Amino acid sequence: MKTQSKRARNSRKIRRIRGIAILALIIALFIIGGTTKKLNNIANNVVEAKKIEETLDIMTDKNPVKIALNEEIRMVQEEKSNLKNEIADENNKEAEKNKDTKIAYLTFDDGPSENVTPEILDILSQYNIKATFFVVGNSAEKNPDIVKRIHEENHGIGNHTYSHRYKHIYTNTTNFLNEIKATERVLQNILGNDFETNIIRFPGGSFEKYKNPFKKVISENGYKYYDWNSLNGDAEGKNIPKNKLVSRLKATSNGKKELIILMHDTSAKKTTVEALPEIIEYLQKQGYEFGVLN
Repeated sequence: MKTQSKRARNSRKIRRIRGIAILALIIALFIIGGTTKKLNNIANNVVEAKKIEETLDIMTDKNPVKIALNEEIRMVQEEKSNLKNEIADENNKEAEKNKDTKIAYLTFDDGPSENVTPEILDILSQYNIKATFFVVGNSAEKNPDIVKRIHEENHGIGNHTYSHRYKHIYTNTTNFLNEIKATERVLQNILGNDFETNIIRFPGGSFEKYKNPFKKVISENGYKYYDWNSLNGDAEGKNIPKNKLVSRLKATSNGKKELIILMHDTSAKKTTVEALPEIIEYLQKQGYEFGVLN
């Protein structure tokens, strides 16, 4: 009985050992399988590394492709640098030119008139100079041919309201804007529907504080307004002698690089016509060029 029991115990030990061995074998196979996968990954990485190495080898400094590419890059960078230098030179030249440039804008208000405006146009033509005329709508209606001549001779045309009556136009901003629109319609009736001008001059200028709301509404409606910083004084009295007009211009223009000069071309301003050639020649001697407001 004891011998049989001992044999049974040995048999069970053998089975346990076999079971452990089989389990160990399964674990070993699993480990080996994972390791094989890792080895395959390593092998693949080695192949990729060799490809990268070959690519890097192609791009060595001795390679013709790399040399050509570097030369192309160098040429592009040099061209870019040259372009920057050229732009800088042009900007410097323009700045230097602007530094020395003096410009005068001759402007005439309150016309056109039948007798004075044509004489002013004749003088401007003789000197080959362009000016800017701020026209009053009801005067333009009376002198459409003169308005056409101003336009055909490439002078600037600005809007100076329709009536020029201070009490009406400065009562409120609606009246003011309506007067500007009325003169626009007059000019388009004379010069065609394609004609446009967005520049205006306030009768009496825009200097007073009470005109701030009018300046605001004008700007909101897309207009630009121009005052002046020099004048011949022809609005300061009647039949002012020519010499006084010239002296007034000299006094108010002294030391200024840019001039917007106020003059008038109504029928009463005959001495303005007389003074204009001397004013132009004085400005030319002072180094001024002439421009048109826009």
